[in-house]
Amino acid sequence: MGKKCEVKDMARITIDREGCIGCGACWERFPQVYGLNDEDDRSQIVGKFRTRGNIAEGSIVDELTDCACQGASVCPVQVISIE
Repeated sequence: MGKKCEVKDMARITIDREGCIGCGACWERFPQVYGLNDEDDRSQIVGKFRTRGNIAEGSIVDELTDCACQGASVCPVQVISIE
């Protein structure tokens, strides 16, 4: 299910929000990292991990890298990338 995620240090996450279908797979399973944007019902990065306030980009602490990777792997349209 999904692609393998091999991040060794702090993970950088990007969500292609235009491609997001708002299914909730990521934020329902991994609310520590992903959330629902109430304005457009699409996924976003949790506030404290956002890069420069951008809801579609963020950096995740090492302890949550596995959650971030699993969230990307459960996305049915694969719009979450982890580097």
